[in-house]
Amino acid sequence: MTMVLERHDPELERSTYRWFTAFSVLLLVFAAAFPVYRAVEPSRRAEARESRQQELAAVGEQLYEGTCASCHGAEGAGGIGPAIGSAEFLSSTTDEQIAALVAAGVPGTQMSAYSVDFGGSLTSTQISAVVAYLRSLEDGAPSNPQWRQPLQGLTGGELYQVACAQCHGTDLEGGVGPRLGRGSDAAEDDDDEIIRRIRLGRDEMPSFANALTDEQIRSIVDFLREEQAKPRN
Repeated sequence: MTMVLERHDPELERSTYRWFTAFSVLLLVFAAAFPVYRAVEPSRRAEARESRQQELAAVGEQLYEGTCASCHGAEGAGGIGPAIGSAEFLSSTTDEQIAALVAAGVPGTQMSAYSVDFGGSLTSTQISAVVAYLRSLEDGAPSNPQWRQPLQGLTGGELYQVACAQCHGTDLEGGVGPRLGRGSDAAEDDDDEIIRRIRLGRDEMPSFANALTDEQIRSIVDFLREEQAKPRN
């Protein structure tokens, strides 16, 4: 019987030892680094999420100013629409609920649907951006117990500035809507006609029946009459 003797190879042993040592060092480094990774990674992810939310909120602010502020006021302070930037609204409403309100609107009110799925102009991403902007206001949101009806207690002139000035001008000089001051067609209309127009709307002018009470509409008409009676400068 022939016996085969294994040949001793010092170079192979040294190479094997080096690989084993390197592998052992890597294991030790990984074992030491993993707890650090577990401690740091959640914070890093949170910072990344916060950064994305800030970017989304910045986009949402622009969309809000162009789409929502005319009814809900700057920073959600309220206008002919509720004060959706108030502490009461933001603390009692989830992001999903706000998104649903923006997307589908509120039947029976002037709040129309804004989602493209319902004939509006905003995509789901844009609606999420508006929600992110509103949520970014929450930390410093002012308290407004009357957030559902922020126009209560305003004078006729103040109501005009909130509900009418965007279209008819801050000084009744006109704009998107016709001029309402002295010498205008509105100055020749009787009170009942102006009240009917505010309540029901006409042409491009929306109805304010669900946004203003009869008393508020009357006070706006009284304000118009006072302004129309002033002498020209």
